[in-house]
Order: sequence, then structure tokens, then C-alpha cells
Amino acid sequence: MSSQDVKAEIQDMGQKLLMKLQQLPQADTLEIVSFTIVIIFIAVVLLMAILGCSFCCCAKHRVTRVQPKTEL
Repeated sequence: MSSQDVKAEIQDMGQKLLMKLQQLPQADTLEIVSFTIVIIFIAVVLLMAILGCSFCCCAKHRVTRVQPKTEL
């Protein structure tokens, strides 16, 4: 896929999302609930990815290593 194809696909998805948001006030309850669940799922996945990256790559904390107990 070329970058123009990706850009066109993202723009098309954005337009569909905008149209869905504009039609949301007239939608039935089931559609509103399902749309809300999808949005919450996407937000949670993005938040987990951001937190995972920030703790993995950007953390400036000391890592404590566990050593086996020496016999006395």
C-alpha cells in the first residue's frame, strides 16, 4: 500500500466516524450503547499501550534483581 492509499483510507474512516457521530442523537439505544462500548475499548487499548511504553522505555527507576538465597 502506498502512503496515498493509507491516507485516503484513514480519511474515509474519519468521514464515516464523523457521519456516525452526527447521526448518534437520532439513533436507538442499542446503537448508542454499542458505539460507546467500542469507543471505550479503543480508549483503553490506547491508554494501556501508552502506559506500557512509558513504563518500559522511559522509566528512570532502579530495577531490583532477585537473587537466590545463599545457604548458611
